[in-house]
Amino acid sequence: MSHFSVAVITPSMNDVERLLAPFQENNRGNCPEEYLVFFDVEEEYRRSYETESAEYVEMEDGRLLSPYHSIFRTTASQPMLRTHEVPSHLKRVRIPHQEKYTTLDDYLMQHVGYSARDEKTRKWGYWDNPNAKWDSWQIGGSWSNTLLLRSGEQVNAAPIKDIFFIEQELGEGVTVTIEDMPVPAALATKLKICLAHASQEWEKVMEGKGSDQPEYYMNRYGDKQSFLREMLSVRTYAVVTPDGNWHAPGEMGRFGISSERPEEATQFNTSFYDTFIKDADPEHFVVIVDCHM
Repeated sequence: MSHFSVAVITPSMNDVERLLAPFQENNRGNCPEEYLVFFDVEEEYRRSYETESAEYVEMEDGRLLSPYHSIFRTTASQPMLRTHEVPSHLKRVRIPHQEKYTTLDDYLMQHVGYSARDEKTRKWGYWDNPNAKWDSWQIGGSWSNTLLLRSGEQVNAAPIKDIFFIEQELGEGVTVTIEDMPVPAALATKLKICLAHASQEWEKVMEGKGSDQPEYYMNRYGDKQSFLREMLSVRTYAVVTPDGNWHAPGEMGRFGISSERPEEATQFNTSFYDTFIKDADPEHFVVIVDCHM
C-alpha cells in the first residue's frame, strides 16, 4: 500500500471528485464504466494450461494437495512468518495442468481462482482502468493543513491568490530574511520553525542517522540551501490540472516506492510553481488530497 499527496487544481471545490474519477482503480468494482477496459486473459492461461504443471503432495488417502494447503501450515512466533512444512514421508509429484483439470474452464476456476466468464464479454478476464492511480482518497489526510496562507492560517484547500508560495515575488509588505530567504514578516515565526525542523533533518541525514542515505539527499537536493527552500515550497507527488490531466514525475508503486529518478523528482518539485501555479487562474483552488494505492 502507498499513500501519496496530490494537488488538485480546480475552479470549484465541487469538481474535485470529477477530476479524480478518471484515475480510479477498479479495486471495489465501483469504478465508472466509462474508464474501464476489458483485459482478456484466456490465451495467456491457455498456454500455461497446455504446457505447464504444478507440484502436489500425495496424501496417504490418495488426495493431491498443494504444498501450501492449510493442512501443512506451521505458525511461527510472529504471524507474518507463517510457513508451510510438508511431512518428509509424503511424496511430492508434478502433474501437468491438462492431466489435473479436464478443461481450461476447470483450470481457471479451480486453480487460478476465477469464478466465471465475464457476463458482458463471455470471455475469461477482468475489467480495469489502464489509467488507474488510486483506490481511495481523502482531502487532507496525512497531509492535513499543509497549505500555508498569506494570512498565516494552514488549510487543506484555498484559492491560489491566498496561498503563500516562496517562489512568488510579493513586492509588498515587510519581509525578513531566514536562511538567506526573504519571507513575509507576518509568516516569519511559522517559517522559522519549519526551517529549523528541516535543518535538523538535513544534519541528521548527513550524519548517517536518518532513514535515507546522505548520498540520496545530495543527489536529490544538491545542497542544504536547496533542500531548505524546497521544504518551504508547495509540493506534492502529483498534480491534477483543471483540464483533467494527471502530472507526476513517475509511477507510484506499492509501499510508497515510485519509479522516478532523483533528478526527475527534483525537476518536478523545483518547477512546481512555474509549471502549475504561475500562469494559473488566481481564483482557482488548490486542494491537497491524500491518495492511496
